[in-house]
Order: sequence, then C-alpha cells, then structure tokens
Amino acid sequence: MTSDKTLTNSAARLRAEGWRPPAPALQSNFAIGLRILFQSSPDLLQTLPRDCYTKDIITVPVGRRPVFIVNHPETIRRVLTEDRANYPKSDLMVSALSPLLGDGVLISSGELWEHDRQMLEPAFMHMRLVQMFPDMREAVQDFVERLQLLDIDANVDLESELTHVTADIMLRTIFSKPIGAAQADAVFEAFSSFQANSPQFQLQHVLASDPRQPGLPSTALLRDATTLRDLLGDMLDERLTLNLQGKVFVDFAQAVIDARDAAGVPFSREKIIDQLAVFFLAGHETTASSLCWTFFMLSQQPQILRKIRDEIRVVLADRPFEFHDFKSLSFARDVFRESLRLYPPAAFLTRRALHEDKFGRLKVPADSFIVISPWLIHRHRAYWPQADRFIPERFDVCGNAPVAGTYLPFGLGPRACTGATIAQLEASLILCEVLRRFSFIPLNTSSVFPVSRVSVRPANGIRCRVEKNDPR
Repeated sequence: MTSDKTLTNSAARLRAEGWRPPAPALQSNFAIGLRILFQSSPDLLQTLPRDCYTKDIITVPVGRRPVFIVNHPETIRRVLTEDRANYPKSDLMVSALSPLLGDGVLISSGELWEHDRQMLEPAFMHMRLVQMFPDMREAVQDFVERLQLLDIDANVDLESELTHVTADIMLRTIFSKPIGAAQADAVFEAFSSFQANSPQFQLQHVLASDPRQPGLPSTALLRDATTLRDLLGDMLDERLTLNLQGKVFVDFAQAVIDARDAAGVPFSREKIIDQLAVFFLAGHETTASSLCWTFFMLSQQPQILRKIRDEIRVVLADRPFEFHDFKSLSFARDVFRESLRLYPPAAFLTRRALHEDKFGRLKVPADSFIVISPWLIHRHRAYWPQADRFIPERFDVCGNAPVAGTYLPFGLGPRACTGATIAQLEASLILCEVLRRFSFIPLNTSSVFPVSRVSVRPANGIRCRVEKNDPR
C-alpha cells in the first residue's frame, strides 16, 4: 500500500496525526485475556490482541476446535479462491444466517451453490447499473425531501434514516415499488434485533461451537428472521398474483421468478425468498452501515468534508446527480473506499476446513475454524501505514493499488459480493445529494463505538441534528 514517506509528504499528514476514528486500542494478549475473563460478553472487536494486527497467522489456544486467524494475503486468496471447496462457509455462520437467508447463495456451498448461482446469472445480468439508476435516484430524491420537511433542530437516528433510504432503493430495484414508512421502521427494528441475537458474533458461542453439534437458533433470532422473510414473502405473493393476471414486470424479483435450471425447473416460493433475502440484505444493510460511518467520520473531519463538497460543487454545480457523474466524483469514491476499509460491512468471514491442510508449516486439522477478517487485514500494520486513520487520499496516490488480498470489503473470488458496484454507485449518489444540502451533527460523539454484527455497527447508534446548508 502507500509508503510512509508518501503519506508524510501528502496533505493528509496533519490529519493522520490527529483524530482517530473510534476503534479498540491495540492491547497485549495479557490485557485482552483479562478483558475476556472479567468483562461479560465483550464484543469480538474488543477481543483481538495486538498480534492480530501485525502477524500473518494467529492461532487461538482456547475453544473446542482449532481456530486460525489468517492475515497472510496469499493464504487468504487460496482459501477464498482456488481451495474454496475445502473451505465452505463456517457452520456457525450458516446456522446464524440460515433462519433469514435459508439456502440463499450467500451461505450455500458445493453443488447447491453452483446450481443456484447458474440459475441466478440471468437475474444478475439483468441488474445493470444504468438500468437501476433511475430507481436509485428517485428513492434518494424522496429521502432528501423527507429531510427537508424536518423541523429546525430536529434530531434523527442516522443509521435508521440510512436504512430507510437504502431499503427503499433495494425494494424499488427488486419489486419496482417504494418502501412505506411503517415497513422501513419494521425492517430497521428487525435487522437490529436480528444482529444483536446472532450467535456468530458472540465470543462464547464461537469458542463453544462444534461443527458436529450445531446449535439451534434462538427464539428471538427466528422471530426477527420471520418478520423480514414475511415482508419479502408478502411482496412476492402480490407479484405472483399480478403475474397470473397477465401483468409484466422488468425487475430483479421477476428475473428470479422466471429463472430456470438446465432441466427447466424454477425456484420454489421459499427458494425465491431465500435469494431475494440475500440480495436485499447485501444491498441495503451493508451500504447503510458503511454510509453511517462515512457521514460520522466526515462530521469529525471538516477539511475532508470541505474537499468532497468542493468536488460535488465543481462536478454537479446545481444540477442533479447523473449516472455518468459516478466516474467523475473520484474523491467521493475514495472517501467511501476508505470508510469501507476502516469499517468493512462484514468484520469477519468465517470458514470451516473440511479436510486437513497446511498454512505454511502450520497443520490445519479438519473442522478447524478459519477466520479471515477484513477488519484486521484492513488495519494490518504491514500493509496500511497509519492504518487506523481516515485518509481517503491513500487511494489516489500514483501506483497506490492495495496488495491483492488486503482489501476485502466485498470479499474475494467467486463468492465475492455481486453487489459491490451497486453499493458504490448507491453510496456516491446518497453522499453527494445529501452533503450538498445537509449536515449531520452527531449529538453523542463520545459514545460512538463499533461492534461486530452482521455488519460493523455503532454500538449505541448515532443521534444527529440535521442542519440545512446555506445554498450559497
């Protein structure tokens, strides 16, 4: 990545030595051990010792099975690409997400994944950015109008507001219809509760997990998953009824309904919901979380905020964001890329070793729990100078491409998130249209701190006052 000399000579130098975005301090193994011993249910991000940010591979000496935390780029690429058949999604990840996603392509593996992925290929091909853009822009325009109607000095929950607009975008894309206010509130509450109840993100469950005896999902997890699946199921049933009446639609839901395998067999209703849930989750929750952190960091870094607003002013002037503007707003893209680096949507990608293997000289027994952590590799001291600072310019330095396998906000290889470019376009559009009109002023800055759930979220939310910008 960027050399220390390059950053030292850049305009980012003063910024790099100043404000540090919220994150656990690096501590020794002994200090982390004490925290685990005496703190009730610490978040996983607070259980990572300094070695995790400096070494290639770390073994965890406790738990019911071997645990390997992998930071070595070549090993990461091997696990996620050429040897991926030996490293399916972990049993803990599958058991945590299956109540919501069923056998969706995010968590399925082997022949089932290959079969469903091929069936979905026409649907993914259908989701061209230029085709999605009008729905995106209309949803963002509605979001801007909703903010305009707020009373002076009104304050909002930033994550809830961003969940509303990103969920609206995805439902327009999937079903060609906007989300209602009550639906948006239900989605936010259900996802928040679902993430809090997910066992994959609780240390005691990770250490006690056994692939031969997977735990049953909790009643609360099933309740939250049912709420979200029912929302999608009701909309799907409405669509199927309209199809029977001869109505024709051109959207993602219709493409999944129309999908057929080599034998001409369609997805069942439940399998359609599985795939729609994957797309809905990937398209709204992760983007909302990442944008939440982006707006928060911009609020704490006025010089970066001025720079991105200057770019918006030069590129857009007073006109609306157009599709072709995405490529011209390079600093806005770098801001979001840096936000994804510091607060990746998924802090941990977990795999299970089906068969014995080796990482260098380390023996990896069958059933080992493999952790590839974008949170760690994005902050690894060997690859990212001033790794815990918010420096969007690091992506704009000549020849400054991240080392392959060290930047994983959307995963890597065939199982990488298919919605990566959608998320980046969506984020650029929201950032530009909101920043040119409003400022989010956090009211609880001192309590903002990340926790690992399905996405990396602020533990206590971010309450903000919304200020309307002077149009001059």
